[in-house]
Amino acid sequence: MNDRIYYSHEAEMRANRERAVAVMMFLALGVGIGTVLALMFAPKSGEKLRAEIARSMEDSLGRGNANAFKQLSRDFSDLRKSIEDRLEMRR
Repeated sequence: MNDRIYYSHEAEMRANRERAVAVMMFLALGVGIGTVLALMFAPKSGEKLRAEIARSMEDSLGRGNANAFKQLSRDFSDLRKSIEDRLEMRR
């Protein structure tokens, strides 16, 4: 990772530990600042946003179910016709 030369294993371990602590502190600071900025600039309240997301998901699932039902009906009709044709060929 770096080209430092450590004169003891303990010194290397301590430096790695200090680096890890610094990374965690900056990560926590970044998450905190990001959270505050997101809350400050959010166009809607959390409750309204959750309701809107839930509504759009329900609409999408409803449309998806309707489309899936239509496709299944078509596939079932095609399968039924194919089976009837094969049965007639055997007679």
